[in-house]
Amino acid sequence: MTRKYYRIYRTCEADLDRAAAELADRAAADGGTILRIVFFGYATDNDDHIARRDTARRICAERFGAEGPLVGFIAQKPLRSSLAAEATVLAEPSKIVRHEDYTVIDGREIVSGELQADLTLDIGRQADAVFRRMAEILAAEGFAATDIARQWNYIERITRMAPEGQHYQMFNDARSRFYDRCEWPDGYPAATGIGARTGGASVMFDAVREAETDIPIDNPLQVAAHAYSQKMLIDRPENRGKTTPKFERARYIADRGEAAIYISGTAAIRGEESCLSDIAEQTALTMDNIETLVGGENLARHGVAASDKPDYALLRVYIKREGDAEEAERWMKENYPRTPTLYLSADICREELLVEIEGIARPKK
Repeated sequence: MTRKYYRIYRTCEADLDRAAAELADRAAADGGTILRIVFFGYATDNDDHIARRDTARRICAERFGAEGPLVGFIAQKPLRSSLAAEATVLAEPSKIVRHEDYTVIDGREIVSGELQADLTLDIGRQADAVFRRMAEILAAEGFAATDIARQWNYIERITRMAPEGQHYQMFNDARSRFYDRCEWPDGYPAATGIGARTGGASVMFDAVREAETDIPIDNPLQVAAHAYSQKMLIDRPENRGKTTPKFERARYIADRGEAAIYISGTAAIRGEESCLSDIAEQTALTMDNIETLVGGENLARHGVAASDKPDYALLRVYIKREGDAEEAERWMKENYPRTPTLYLSADICREELLVEIEGIARPKK
């Protein structure tokens, strides 16, 4: 596994062309081999979403050329700015083979772009199409689905109850259909399933083949998401085949001297039940869940030797109500002042949850 680092860029420029160009120029000026840039911004509807996505891709193509990064656009409004971008940068010399919607590193890793389908389809059919494309990418490079280390799943209006069913449940059922094609003896990928204002169902993923160590990490404070009871799954009564969200709480991967912990989207849940409280309490409880998950005691329980607290390479904080942003951000800055953190306005998979946090950590020996 190659070492990567992550940069966050923000701008208050209102014009999208100028804003995207500013962020692309800053990313280019910082140097390095940029594998993927994900823009986060506001979109009014799916036509506007497509236009904004295409603008971001056009500007990056003009700035970086054919050897430029994969580009995604997620309709999550950044807090404190008009447009934000997160760049994944390769930290060491490697053989890079770029394709239209994915990149292969040293023949052993895949970093995908944003995989998206026809936005006029319902969410379930969009998700099926996205997973078919994932299967094509993996097969083309000789990877198995079980090599997926991390997935980011973005679902338009995630809790909406459409005529076909709840958006999140339709996505989970599609993911289960894809995953059911093989056995998962070493657990599922780490993942986030988070809401977006527009954009249908889209997915990005990282995959690592033949890693020296690849271990799913459970949280002793939480029931594994794929083991949730049926009462936690929301859909129309006629759907009697509801499937659980298939992901692990985290995944530890070490290879060729590098190690990372991919932390799944985490919220104020103990066992499988939401903890009802205000934004500051939910933020504190969410980070307590993450600290327990990646702490030395829990890692040792899974056979990973590490000190008690890792370094966080990146955190994303998804906040449901924009009015809660200041309080959540204040708590995070008081407790994690040096951690690169991106704050985004996004709906969360349960109505009562106000914040969700994900990240990437590097364990300390």
